[in-house]
Amino acid sequence: MIRHRPRRVAAALVLAAAAGVAAAVPAAAAANSSPIVIDSVSSPPGEPGLLSIQAEATSNITTLTVYIDSATGPVLSIPFYDLSLTSGSAQDGTWTVQTPINTSELSLGTYQVSVDATDEAGDSVTAAIAPGSFFFGLYPSVTMAASTTTLSYSEQSVTFAGQVQADSPTGELEGVPDQLVSITDSDGGSWSATTDQDGNYSVPVTPDLVNGTGLDASFSASVAAGPAIAQASSPAVGLTGDVDPVQVSVSLSKTVVDFGTKVTLSGTAQYEADGIWLPFANSTVDISGTDYYSGRSVATIAATTDGSGSINDVVLPAQPTTTWTANPPPSQFLTSSGSAVGLPNSATLTVVLPTRTTRLHVAYNPVGRITASGCLDLGAAVSSFPDLTAPADTNVSLQYSRTSRGPWRTLGPLSGGGAPKCSGGTGFTGTVGSEALSGHYRVDFTGQLLYQRSVSVADYASTVATRITNFSITPRTVTAHGVIRVSGQLQQKKAGRWKALSGVRLTVYVKPAGSANWYYTTKKLRVSSSGRFSYSYNHPVSGQWAVGYSGNSSHLESLSRILHVSASGSSASLRRGLTAHSLSARAARTVLAAG
Repeated sequence: MIRHRPRRVAAALVLAAAAGVAAAVPAAAAANSSPIVIDSVSSPPGEPGLLSIQAEATSNITTLTVYIDSATGPVLSIPFYDLSLTSGSAQDGTWTVQTPINTSELSLGTYQVSVDATDEAGDSVTAAIAPGSFFFGLYPSVTMAASTTTLSYSEQSVTFAGQVQADSPTGELEGVPDQLVSITDSDGGSWSATTDQDGNYSVPVTPDLVNGTGLDASFSASVAAGPAIAQASSPAVGLTGDVDPVQVSVSLSKTVVDFGTKVTLSGTAQYEADGIWLPFANSTVDISGTDYYSGRSVATIAATTDGSGSINDVVLPAQPTTTWTANPPPSQFLTSSGSAVGLPNSATLTVVLPTRTTRLHVAYNPVGRITASGCLDLGAAVSSFPDLTAPADTNVSLQYSRTSRGPWRTLGPLSGGGAPKCSGGTGFTGTVGSEALSGHYRVDFTGQLLYQRSVSVADYASTVATRITNFSITPRTVTAHGVIRVSGQLQQKKAGRWKALSGVRLTVYVKPAGSANWYYTTKKLRVSSSGRFSYSYNHPVSGQWAVGYSGNSSHLESLSRILHVSASGSSASLRRGLTAHSLSARAARTVLAAG
């Protein structure tokens, strides 16, 4: 048998023109336009080289020439003598090539077919376009098998392997080389592989089996349709997954430390497979923290276990009190590793925060008591952490030393109101008694839960003792209209010696006979440059008399001795000059500043 390829270009042009007309005219109109009708062109999937033409006419068909056309023109012609009537009659039947077309004659692909035919009645048709197209290609079959159908944490990948085969145009089963194979799963995952020269393929896959109700998915391999090959898919292959329990335990090198102390976390990680606990070996464990103060999460630390599943000496960052939890990263093959505080995979590191005293101010008041105020806050090392609370103004004591180097003696706790405002800290203030008049003072914060002990820098405070000496009243017995003279000297103690104190004023105090209260006179006594004072009073009252100095920021107050004056008769004029002053509670020689 000899098949012919068209030699004349004119014939190709006729065929191309005929093809264009056929594409524009409905099939029914084409069938009614000629006594000879080409009904179809086909080939069996198992042997695509066996081209068949179905034709019908008003009389027996006497000649039939088939042309196979590509997009650029005719590529192969099959004469009538190469065809055999394989079904029907010569008037209405199917003609099939006697010998299948092979790839040496025609490249694999999809073609258009046209026909020249005549019948006994003398009717004829030229370049009649056969409906549809002629697929001279492969009808493949795809197989796929899985290396395992059950995945787990220890075996998270599967290898899919199979073959793409197809019947050649001659009917022989062959592997299809260089063919792209797509592997897809029921959840939308996709992978690809290319066949080798024998049509075999293999591809490793790490799938996601989570489907909302468990771990399972179905997979299939497919070949997409193309000009020379038909679409085909393999039977589905199902995979399931085992979920294994996880057990993590951790411990800290220290559980309570001062801020900045190095602390390490250690532990072990295991998972259970088939009833056996296995080490979570050479794998990542995420160490996360939750801040005690703010509740915020701390940046995760990725630690790697060794071959026995041990977590070894992971250095934790400088962080206020934090609960640290160790878990493997989320995996579809492991149980949820989230756990509450207190379970073995969590440990709380209690960090005692540094403290400091700032804005310390220490001074004496005139009655000889030391006053101190300042701010208690956290050290600079932790100032950048959010939501930390400064310690309360308790456990704060004032300490004294004659020198800035100590030794230090605790005078007593600071207590009292009027604390200064301290941004980011706690203000404190207080007053304590002091046996010393001058010296160095510091604040000792003895610490609280979660707060370290700290002492302030020293502050110096000094004051000077005073006294009223040589106090006298003359005469001390007078009539109601008489005159008495009050005199004496005010001194201060400096460098161990008593010296005159000048430039200040003194107050005269009187406790009339029969009265429970002391009064002070509205007239203030001025002392001279030598500290001396002298003043006369008309119409004095009977009772106890004294002179007092109220002191200032650098001098203590003082009170003279108490002298008794006897005056006969009434003394209303002096009484009008007295102001009530609660000295009755004072049993000693000190008095509060009066006016």
